[in-house]
Amino acid sequence: MLRGKPSTKTAAAQTPAVAAPDRGEVAGVEQPYGTGERPAGILFVRGPTSFWFPYHLLQGMRYEPGKLTLVFAAADVVIEGRGLHGLYLELARQVVWRIVEQGARYAELSDAPTCVTQIVEIPKGDEARPVDAVAGE
Repeated sequence: MLRGKPSTKTAAAQTPAVAAPDRGEVAGVEQPYGTGERPAGILFVRGPTSFWFPYHLLQGMRYEPGKLTLVFAAADVVIEGRGLHGLYLELARQVVWRIVEQGARYAELSDAPTCVTQIVEIPKGDEARPVDAVAGE
């Protein structure tokens, strides 16, 4: 082991990097969804809350203009908005890793072709409940 004054290059390399502070930030609403290479599942972001479902529990999808329904083993997820056909195609390829609820107000202000105004999770077994009761939770 050599002794002596370390060079500045070596000293800088040994200095541990300071981790970025956890700001608790949520995903921005500028992008309605994010894609990546073979994600394990989909993160659904609704403001400060979120939930996640793995792709292997996705049993089917139904697209209608302005509405996209994802059927998972434990729940159905209804996504409403405009320009959802592109999201539907990316979900079919299983490359979507995040979907962000942008809200109706953002949809009014934005001229983006795709906008997610609402994400509703309907757990299985709750089909008999009125829609208003599920949406009001």
